[in-house]
Amino acid sequence: MKTDSTVVTGSTFLVTDEDGQPSRDHDGFYHRDVRHLDCYDLSLPTDLDALEVVDVRPGERLLHLGSPLETGARRYHVARHQFVTDGLYERITVSNLTDDRTETTLTLSLGTRFDDLFEVRGMGTEMERTVQARTGDAGVTFSYDPDDVDFDREVSVTVDGTTDADPAVTTDGQRADATLTLPLTLAAGEHRDLSVAVTPTRPVSSAVDAVDKARRDVREREHRWLEATTLPDHDESWQDVLAESRENLLELRLDTEHGPLFSAGVPWFATAFGRDSLIAAYQALPLTTEVAKGTCRYLAAQQATEVDPERDAEPGKILHEIRHGELTARELVPHRPYFGTVDATALFVVLAHETWRFTGDDEFAADLWPHVDRGLTWLEEYGIGDGEFVTYDLESGESGSLRHQAWKDSGDGILFPDGRHPSGDLAAAEVQGYAYDAMRRGAELADHVGAPNRARELERAADGLRTRFDDAFWLSEESFYAVAVTGAGEQIPSVTTNPGHCLWSGIVPETRADSVVDRLLAPDMFTGWGIRTLSADHDAYNPQSYHLGSVWPHDNSLCALGMARYDREDAARRVGEGLVAAARARGNDRLPELFAGFDRDRTTVPVTYGEACEPQAWAAAAPLACLRAVDGDPVAPPLLVE
Repeated sequence: MKTDSTVVTGSTFLVTDEDGQPSRDHDGFYHRDVRHLDCYDLSLPTDLDALEVVDVRPGERLLHLGSPLETGARRYHVARHQFVTDGLYERITVSNLTDDRTETTLTLSLGTRFDDLFEVRGMGTEMERTVQARTGDAGVTFSYDPDDVDFDREVSVTVDGTTDADPAVTTDGQRADATLTLPLTLAAGEHRDLSVAVTPTRPVSSAVDAVDKARRDVREREHRWLEATTLPDHDESWQDVLAESRENLLELRLDTEHGPLFSAGVPWFATAFGRDSLIAAYQALPLTTEVAKGTCRYLAAQQATEVDPERDAEPGKILHEIRHGELTARELVPHRPYFGTVDATALFVVLAHETWRFTGDDEFAADLWPHVDRGLTWLEEYGIGDGEFVTYDLESGESGSLRHQAWKDSGDGILFPDGRHPSGDLAAAEVQGYAYDAMRRGAELADHVGAPNRARELERAADGLRTRFDDAFWLSEESFYAVAVTGAGEQIPSVTTNPGHCLWSGIVPETRADSVVDRLLAPDMFTGWGIRTLSADHDAYNPQSYHLGSVWPHDNSLCALGMARYDREDAARRVGEGLVAAARARGNDRLPELFAGFDRDRTTVPVTYGEACEPQAWAAAAPLACLRAVDGDPVAPPLLVE
């Protein structure tokens, strides 16, 4: 099975197969959750073989294609130099490799129905569209403007190098297609350039100029990023992996009016996410504090102000996911934004405090404090409410809502040892840790901004939660913590990575820490590449499942930070070095969203999980967090003093 290859800048990206060819149903050019082109195919009358795909830098890719071998030689070579910024820009060079004059025809096939990304992912709808196309001297523009909702989209394809004839256009109401052709007569050894600009706003006057500008923009963006970030020093085995992390994070950087943040990942999550963006920003703090500040400010601006059951919104809550496609505009999905996460609010407080401690920026702390306080109030009044723990209701939620609202948010993310699904209210272990950490950090911020009474309230609340957590979640027989506790007080004693996050948050008593660390590194949990999400001894274990035995790099990095917090750098090093070895063994120095949980001694490379996002922000940032743990620096340095 061919895997995805993407050229991406923020929420704009081109998806192809690994050879750079559009060969799968979900391939195409996307911008802000809409597939603007589902057909973008370059061809000659003869087949073209993929020879080489070079990811030059974030937002830039070079494809080398060749016609089939004829008596040991190729007739044509095609180079496709692609740039993604606010659109897709490409310079195509066709070369005659022979010593004879030759004639051929270059064809660019285009098409769209302006699919919402949720439709591409398989969400069944009965959406009817009327897609139109208009041609010009230099290309074609597709447009969609429904009468019944404020949602108009357009994409223009401008080509320098076509004939004066209009492109051939076909429409059937639901979609529109176009074919642009360029007859080529090439002398021996001659090459011809063709420039293409795909713009999701308005057509450009010159595709040649637009490609040149995109080339400059991509390279200047990388230059600014490299100047603004410095990779931490470490031994040679880590350096290429850390460099790849820095590149991937630039690809996923979204620049907003509130500052930069990391989108979750491509192809399916190229947007702001609460949990994902917060954790990735935290992991990447040694690389950049600018993104952490932007993430906090963006999420503060989107913080819920009212109760809205359809979107799982409550005052003070931090969003889970925001989308910009047609299904969102029509309110067929709740992502405008959607608040169905029980942990992002606590993580928001954690990141705001950690960023302040990293930077010593008192103005930032003062600006964020009202939003931090609202988040803490949500934790008290809605997260915990009249109960003992931060819980979510497995049976509630509107259409499009998530059943599980902690990080293992698949339908089977949390199971009893016999495979049964829990029901009713559920308190996930790591969520209690996040809440505890948020309260402790919130107390320090409250003291700093001059609210000592609020600080004492938060300290008492944190201490009470820590005591209740240890009493309710501890598994004496396992010397470990339950993954969750039901509303009826029943433990779910499955052995998972979730308690590793509790080490990171500091909710685990010192006397328990070593046993938790050692259990995470036992053979049924640690593969050699990383820690499995679920014990291999569990009845539901499946190494190629989403949350039931796979390895998630971000999950491992939080476990490693937790191990180092309790002075177990030895364990943190095993985890960190395992992930780095996994990235190197894959051949691209990159960690995907997740990979299969097979033992390292059974596989020479980590086995792919087919639906994994790559690049993915909290996977890309995982080596940075692991390095912090390995170096014995799991928490921020002391406040800077003038």
